Amino acid sequence: MTGSVSQAEWLRVAAVAVVVVGLSSLPYVAGYLAQSPDLRFVGAVYDWEDYYSHLAKMQQGRQGAWWYQILFTTEDHPGVFINTFYIALGHLAATLGLSPVLVFHLARPLCALALLLAVYGFIAMFIHEREVRWTAYVLACLSSGLGWLVLLLTRSYTLGGITPVDFWLIEMYTFFTVLTFPHTCLAQAAQLLAFAWMVRLLAGAGGWRIWLGAAGAAAVLTVIHPYSLLPLDISLFLYGLYRWIRHRAAAIRTLPWLAGFAVLPLPLVFYSYRAISSNPVLSAWQAQSYTLSPPLFHYLLGYGLLLPLAAWGGVQFWREGEERGAPLVLWLLCVAPLLYLPLIFYLQRRMIEGAHVPLCILAAVGLHRGLLPALRRSRPARWLARRGYSPQRLQRVTQWLLVALTTLSTWYLLASLSLTAMGGYKPLYRTCAEMEAVQWLGRHTAPEDTVLSSYEMGGTIPAWIGHRVFWGHWAETIHLPQKRAAARAFYSASTTFDRPAFLARYDIAYVFYGPRERALGDFDPAAVSWLEPAFRSGQVTVYRVSVEE
Repeated sequence: MTGSVSQAEWLRVAAVAVVVVGLSSLPYVAGYLAQSPDLRFVGAVYDWEDYYSHLAKMQQGRQGAWWYQILFTTEDHPGVFINTFYIALGHLAATLGLSPVLVFHLARPLCALALLLAVYGFIAMFIHEREVRWTAYVLACLSSGLGWLVLLLTRSYTLGGITPVDFWLIEMYTFFTVLTFPHTCLAQAAQLLAFAWMVRLLAGAGGWRIWLGAAGAAAVLTVIHPYSLLPLDISLFLYGLYRWIRHRAAAIRTLPWLAGFAVLPLPLVFYSYRAISSNPVLSAWQAQSYTLSPPLFHYLLGYGLLLPLAAWGGVQFWREGEERGAPLVLWLLCVAPLLYLPLIFYLQRRMIEGAHVPLCILAAVGLHRGLLPALRRSRPARWLARRGYSPQRLQRVTQWLLVALTTLSTWYLLASLSLTAMGGYKPLYRTCAEMEAVQWLGRHTAPEDTVLSSYEMGGTIPAWIGHRVFWGHWAETIHLPQKRAAARAFYSASTTFDRPAFLARYDIAYVFYGPRERALGDFDPAAVSWLEPAFRSGQVTVYRVSVEE
């Protein structure tokens, strides 16, 4: 896959990758260090609801299952063979005798390192000049957008009512991906490998072994993020068409490789589609988990300085007649319309996954072959040279100043998440009494015994013990608005709400009652005969439901 990368260079690449992964771990270290005798860090610093979902999948694997079921909703439904990455991690946790939380936090840096090594190998395939590819690597590892300007210039911290994507769109940046989830790291690594190897085949280099590597990477991508096959296949098809237009017969001989690559994952994609579409509960979950794109301006701001540099890099490739840049440009041109394609409205912004890396390569080319040579020829450079300031020094200062400016949002994100975790931000912590009650449920109740609690504890319970809850996830709780209203009515002081009928309707076996539940209303579970105290720790009591149907 790679160009001429020496062993010494790979060691430096690995060292940089370790540093980047170490930086991404700082918020987690801050959270664990900030624990107190009364508070426990949950282990997430961003998107903790999806973190709970992934831990819940691991809990199912730890209990021996391979078939995925949603634990954040009460509706019965058969399990299906999806989300196998985290279920497999759960089996690994059971084999090693480790907790899912620990295995998750071991998997994240390992998958992140794999991604960063894949990123450099991908860069080396398209860029042979060592200085240019190191610039591309630094950009890929740390760059983001101009969202920091919005924070600097406005008091609302939003633009058009939306927070800059620098601070919430995980798939848009490599560092954000590294900081959050291991499966996204592995999916992007597989995407880059599959793309690079197929480009090599379409360019006439390599044979069936390269194709097997690309097909294997595509299989990994299909298991984790099957939707990412869409931009991958379309961009490769466009590159194959580009090669056919330029090389005719020579290019036609490589098209069977592309056809086989595109067709091979289809059975698994079809299975996933049928498994979800034929299951009413999973279909409702899918319908709720749409990811619409923000307005175009947010993408432009989100890539900031990278965009004009990347455009310049694309022009430089074209002017110099280098075909190596064509696949990168075609990938980005393919992604742009997919971000707003109505047919995939529930997946729109996910189409940007992986695009950060080719963008950074083109930006590095634009910087080194476009901007810096133009700067060297400029009048200010000649004026400074006459006064003893060398053009080489001016280029280096300009180069690293621009690179540094692309990373400001990344440093802001890292600092804010670290300070938030260190400051005891409430959603990131649970009291020891709450966790003791959750562990008691895990030891003394069955996984199918549905638990009613606050929304926050409804996220925690499946993640820590793999038991079903009434509600607890923004997408995986089916009919969330109705269930939110019902849970609030249950915990409120209302005398008109039929609580026994509600508990019987949803087959709720236990009621969790602590400070978060008290905040929902003034209902006193101890005052009714059909709730029996089963466990008490501090301010938390777990009640067993004894309603007669």
